[in-house]
Amino acid sequence: MTAPDIWMQTGTCRALDLISPTAAGIDLMTDVAEALARTARFSGHVRAGVYSVAQHTCLGTDAILKATGSLTIARAFHLHDAHDFAIGNIGTPTVEALEERVGQELAKLMPHMADQAARIGRACFRKAHSGQKRDLDAAIYGAAGHPYPPAPEILQAVKAWDLRMLRTERDHLFNGVPFPWADAVEAAEPVPLTGRISIWPWPKAADEWRARLLMLFPHLVPSADAA
Repeated sequence: MTAPDIWMQTGTCRALDLISPTAAGIDLMTDVAEALARTARFSGHVRAGVYSVAQHTCLGTDAILKATGSLTIARAFHLHDAHDFAIGNIGTPTVEALEERVGQELAKLMPHMADQAARIGRACFRKAHSGQKRDLDAAIYGAAGHPYPPAPEILQAVKAWDLRMLRTERDHLFNGVPFPWADAVEAAEPVPLTGRISIWPWPKAADEWRARLLMLFPHLVPSADAA
């Protein structure tokens, strides 16, 4: 077997192809669940502890099911950040800063057309970043046995719930803000939760993520014959 050109080793010693990922290379139950449970949101700046991508996903999935009863939206939400198991959770401000810096660097190389070069650089970074997530998402959905991409209205619903969760998490996990966040965050309706968010230890976060995965995708439950 030949190693992919660009790959990373996962916890189960798989070589995950980062350029052309496939469903066969995705281990949802161990690699994805455990990595998401150890991956911090907000770049680790929640002082109460590591608030994981897995916990974020579980709380959002539960809120969607409670408010809408839609398994379709819940399935898409449960998988929407699963690519973070491979590329980490890069916060929006960091993505925007990197986008700006790529534009600046390209402008330096092409001073005769600096403004256009900066726009091209920013656009190239956005395309590369979104493409990396898209290809991982396609492989993850394939591993879950679910069609990809979801319908546009489902993606829009996931985006809206993700924004509401971000507002809720900000309000629960940070002691105030130095400046207002993006207008969309400030305008988002917080998700009604029972009590304040408390940090789950990573083994619990992994178990909870797996439990919801199997509830939403029951065909993934191991058969008695396979046990």
